Amino acid sequence: MPQVVITAIGPDKPGLVGEFTRPIFAAGANVADSRMVNLRGQFAILLLVEGADSVLTAVRESLPRAAEAIGLRVTFTTQADGALQKSGVPYKLKTYSMDQPGIVHRVSTLLQQHHVNIESLQTRLESGAFMGSPLFTMELHITVPPTVQVKGLRREIDALADTLNCEIDLEPA
Repeated sequence: MPQVVITAIGPDKPGLVGEFTRPIFAAGANVADSRMVNLRGQFAILLLVEGADSVLTAVRESLPRAAEAIGLRVTFTTQADGALQKSGVPYKLKTYSMDQPGIVHRVSTLLQQHHVNIESLQTRLESGAFMGSPLFTMELHITVPPTVQVKGLRREIDALADTLNCEIDLEPA
């Protein structure tokens, strides 16, 4: 079934998701996958929408007007048929540390060097109750290729954790 990836961002307010998805539902399309988050007042929407070509055309025509009316900027990206599926073993990686620049970049670069695919990544900055400074956490769902030795990957992750002065946990998902 044809698919389109829809992204939107704008100021958060109550009712935004319902108003944004109304034209999608009215056109007869299906929201197959989604991620939505309020990032300190800006609401970000990422949807994978499915439907017949005529249905997706109707969504492309009606959604921008609806999005503009509620203050969202919207973009569409056509999903290629037979999207690439990565083979491998699913893992969850989580970091805990005092906030500092470069954690996301350095961890993702290490994973890239081993052709590890990041399926999802979420970071959060929280007040550290007993630390006196903000606590940075990052959680990733990754796919480790079957050709990668997990013991070696763990050693490199542990070495990186030492240089970043943080805790990094890697466990099967």
